[in-house]
Amino acid sequence: MFIFYFIFIWFFQFSTGDILSEAPADQEHLLKGEQDWRTWAIDRLWEEREKIGHTPLIKYPVKGLPNVDLFIKNETSTPTRSLKHRFVWALALWSVVDGLVNQNTSTYDSTSGNTGASEAYMYNAIGIPYYAVVANDLEQAKIDNIEKNHGKIIKTDVSLRNTRAKEEAEKNKGFYVNQFGNAEKAEEFFESGDYKYESSNVFHEVLAQINDDKSVKRKDVDYFVHSAGTGGTISSVGRYVDRYNLPTKIVLADSEFSLFYDYVIHDRFTNESGQHLWKKPGVAGIGYGYDVEPVLYGETTSLIPSVIDEAVKIPDIATAAGLREFNARGLDGGPSSALNLLVSLHVALKKAKSPKKISIVTLLNDPADFYRNNYFNDTWIYEVFRERGGIDAMNCWRKEIASTLDNGTNFLVNGMRNCRPK
Repeated sequence: MFIFYFIFIWFFQFSTGDILSEAPADQEHLLKGEQDWRTWAIDRLWEEREKIGHTPLIKYPVKGLPNVDLFIKNETSTPTRSLKHRFVWALALWSVVDGLVNQNTSTYDSTSGNTGASEAYMYNAIGIPYYAVVANDLEQAKIDNIEKNHGKIIKTDVSLRNTRAKEEAEKNKGFYVNQFGNAEKAEEFFESGDYKYESSNVFHEVLAQINDDKSVKRKDVDYFVHSAGTGGTISSVGRYVDRYNLPTKIVLADSEFSLFYDYVIHDRFTNESGQHLWKKPGVAGIGYGYDVEPVLYGETTSLIPSVIDEAVKIPDIATAAGLREFNARGLDGGPSSALNLLVSLHVALKKAKSPKKISIVTLLNDPADFYRNNYFNDTWIYEVFRERGGIDAMNCWRKEIASTLDNGTNFLVNGMRNCRPK
């Protein structure tokens, strides 16, 4: 009976075309080769995670605000010199683990520079070609950084970067990385065990470093302040804080013409483009508004409004002034770092009369030398900020920021009053 049943089932499957297929030997070999590459690529990326280690956490004294402990996480110490290095490590690992890339895949992404350099580095580490789609006027220092890390450059209008990256990937049967939409899939928001296989979540690192520092008496962090480009980093920190029910408030630092403030606070721009509102130069690497597409979670952004407790906008000319003042005081960071620091000062000023110490953590995103030809160039400042008062207005803002650092005055209130165009 058993033999008859087996024969009957075999005949039925054969007659209906449902026999399980058997791979030819050459295809088995190819499959094994692909599995071997995947195993090697994942091991290789974990080696890169160990190289990143824990970036330095600086406790920065603010003379004018003695009740504030300001901690600055220096992400410029990574191999590609920006915060994006740890983010792209997670992005690359995700794309390998989920089978979105293999050893024959070319990769493409839209970038304002820093992510592109890190993507070039990580995908080169696992033997995959990378093409960065950048704005026509991207800083040469950032282009050099991408090319130094073995990336290829494709230039286009800034508002068409995403579209062009998608088109190039489709045309060449490659993978569109889409850092803006896919950060939420790749960025980890949990603690993952011992150091060798540690999460890349930046806030997990911060808490570990504060906990290990015997000079820091109070281990809780009151505020985490950060800007958003993809939205991946601040969202991953917000999810981490919510997952473990930590007492930290998440503050979004936004630039003057970015849509993220209204997206988070008022749920706007999810079905309309804000391109008509955008004004150059914005703040390099952060904000949203120059694109022709609306702000769509999981497509054009990975910023999760629900994990943000507060959002603050700062005038772009104040950010330019802050960059120069902070650099003069030894904080080697670019414009998005200056914005982070200004919003941190704003948060501190609101708590200036608090009887207890306030702990604030923010990030140094990338180094100042990426911006020597623009933010440190008086002619460039005059041209792009002419409507807002040019050099004179920037120097006025710088004086107000210095006064906050030294005397605890309110740079935002005083700057808005005293630094208007003549």
